[in-house]
Amino acid sequence: MANEVSIITLLGNKGDPVEYDVADGTALPFGTIMKISSSPQVAAPATADGDYIAGVVGAAKTADDGITKIALITHAVIDVTATATTGSMVLGEAVKITAANTVAPADDDTVEGFSEVLGKAQETVAAGGSGAVLMNL
Repeated sequence: MANEVSIITLLGNKGDPVEYDVADGTALPFGTIMKISSSPQVAAPATADGDYIAGVVGAAKTADDGITKIALITHAVIDVTATATTGSMVLGEAVKITAANTVAPADDDTVEGFSEVLGKAQETVAAGGSGAVLMNL
């Protein structure tokens, strides 16, 4: 993958980690944005608009290492990349996933759409740039 997020500051209780099940055969680099992929508590990399965000990988996992549970960070200030062509971040506005580890302005105001939100932009950033986002899932 590319564009993994960087954690600027852990908030809450050391980032308020939440444990999720993951596939043993999947490599998960530190900083990968994860989605809720099935119930109960199963996560996979978030890759598209509409994915419901679970958190950010707090410790790298290699493929086929036997690990099937990981902790995802859910409360932090993170540095995130805006989608190159259509993405941007506006100070104070919500952002959502658009592709693997990239975000754009949230554009769905339904209750279900709230689960797509990664967090609130802490600065204004042009498409293709990166900036701080307050994540509190």
